[in-house]
Amino acid sequence: MLNKNFSIVKIGIFVLVVSLIIPVNSVYSQESRTVQVEVKYTNGDRADFYGMSLVIYQDYGNMPIIKKEMENNPDSISLPKDHRYKIEVYANGMYGDVGYLDLKSNQEKININIPLSGGLQFNVFYKDGQTPIKGATVSIKSHDGTQWRLGKTNDQGDTIRYWIQSTTKDTDYYIADAYLGEIHLTTLTQIKLVPGLTKDQKIIVPIPAIVEDLITVSLYKTESEKITKQDGDFSVLLKDDMGNIVKKSLVNSRGEAYFSSIPSKEYSLIVLKNGVADALWQEKKVAITGQENMFKMIKTNEPPIIPEIIEETTTGDSEPISSCDCVAFRLDDVQDYWLNDVQIAYVNTFVEKNIPLTVAIIADSFGNDQKITNVIKDAASKNKLEIASQGVGNVPFTDFSKEEQDNLLKQSIVEILDSTGTRPQIFVPPQNKYDDNTKQVLIENKFTHLSSNILLGELPPFPLEEETLYKFPETATTGKYNLEQNMFTGLSSNDTYSDTINSLKKYGFAVITSHPQEFAVIQNGTYTNQINIEQINELESLIQKLQSDEIRIVSIGKINLDSTTIVIPQWIKNNAGWWADGSIDDTSFVQGIQYMIQKGIMEIPKTDKPSDTENNEIPQWIKNNAGWWADGQITDSDFVRGIEYLVNHRIIIY
Repeated sequence: MLNKNFSIVKIGIFVLVVSLIIPVNSVYSQESRTVQVEVKYTNGDRADFYGMSLVIYQDYGNMPIIKKEMENNPDSISLPKDHRYKIEVYANGMYGDVGYLDLKSNQEKININIPLSGGLQFNVFYKDGQTPIKGATVSIKSHDGTQWRLGKTNDQGDTIRYWIQSTTKDTDYYIADAYLGEIHLTTLTQIKLVPGLTKDQKIIVPIPAIVEDLITVSLYKTESEKITKQDGDFSVLLKDDMGNIVKKSLVNSRGEAYFSSIPSKEYSLIVLKNGVADALWQEKKVAITGQENMFKMIKTNEPPIIPEIIEETTTGDSEPISSCDCVAFRLDDVQDYWLNDVQIAYVNTFVEKNIPLTVAIIADSFGNDQKITNVIKDAASKNKLEIASQGVGNVPFTDFSKEEQDNLLKQSIVEILDSTGTRPQIFVPPQNKYDDNTKQVLIENKFTHLSSNILLGELPPFPLEEETLYKFPETATTGKYNLEQNMFTGLSSNDTYSDTINSLKKYGFAVITSHPQEFAVIQNGTYTNQINIEQINELESLIQKLQSDEIRIVSIGKINLDSTTIVIPQWIKNNAGWWADGSIDDTSFVQGIQYMIQKGIMEIPKTDKPSDTENNEIPQWIKNNAGWWADGQITDSDFVRGIEYLVNHRIIIY
């Protein structure tokens, strides 16, 4: 009897184990099906996918099984078959709408309609509510703290109008933070937007336009003892963020300098002794906004450095230490199908006038639309465009490990090389975000230039020579905004020109960024693939202003002072490949290169003094380089070293 009961127990345990295992195995053994999710606005227009995310629930579960950022629209998702799904769409952190998908049937696509965006413009004023603030920065965030827009005000205190997702749920709202330089001015919350309508939001900050109170700067030679006349003749300079001297005040017998009627902003305080900047007094950054009017500066005990003589001048233009006196134009978000007529019109504005332009390509979204691909490829092959990588999937590299970043960068190189025939050496980070790992993998993959955004934390200095990886960020824009795939409106040429000149004064160069959206006609809050002729005219006017001022327009790769002019048409790679595999002989290859140099088709940097000996034999390493270059394994610069060798040894003469 005991054995029988024991057998029954064993059978029961076996059945229990099997019952637990089989359902789990059946779940993991289910086949998956790829379905497409397309998001449209209620007016029928396909929605811009940037800033959109999907939250997916299975059957009647309350916990999401997938949360993902949309990478395209429509976007493809792999889901287990034989289940029902609820898919919620969020745009800019705001709830859009929901759709239901039944994979027990043969449904392979779902369309979800979300409300139209709302147009939000900010008007920022000083404390009096009447005086506009020029150059204030406004950051727009969703209620979860995610930043979606960042822009500056014009001389009327207005930002551009941001078209962002409307708020249809009671719990959804936007937050706006206003800054003046690094000074946080105020925060607005509970900002709501109605679908398809515009809203002007006034922001009044708690600081005056002019601080009329007396500003006192006290100089201390110790923690508690002020300087006196016996210590020398001292004065204090007040300099703005451009390095201009705003005011100068003599220090009195009490060790104090005074200022009044100062515009609210950030300044630097610099101590002079006998008219010379004294290194024992460190420069002090202060915010003059009426909140704090007394500042203390203490002498340090560090050994002095050679003092800098500061001329007693009033506010004026300050000359940078070094300058290329040049401007580069950068077109972001180049991709297939989307506003392709607009993209082509922008590119042709430069190509037809032989004006340098750098185009940033989203690698995995380019190459299938022959309309835009052929224009870019043809212009690049004639060296009329500089190609930059804008990564893969418009996802910030900061979301990935170093190894993952390296893989993504290599993928972008391969895809851009395949679609354009050009290997990029310029990198525009997706969403302008990068980290130390990004810089390391760029160097390891032979990238030479990185171009992000000065407004998103890119800090100077930006050296113009002797760098392994140059950083030349966006410092001006034709739309005053640089986040990918969003609603932009164009600026006047005068506004962009003003920012460009300020950048030249401050950094010695300027990078002007454009987005296709800025040059598209907007209808009912949606971009159309129609060219905004007025904005193209503004672009041409901007170019004319720069040229009339004799400011050079270059590609980003030519901003640095030690850049060498290496211009090689893409079709030369065919000759290099044929020569490397023996299809043409040495003489034919050399004659071809020689002819193109003489005709100015191909430009080679000036070399050292040619060798006195003439040697007609071409080293094998040069032929190896040619083959590797034709296959995209080495850069143009590496290939040119071989051509320089041929010139130096008089194998090529021009």
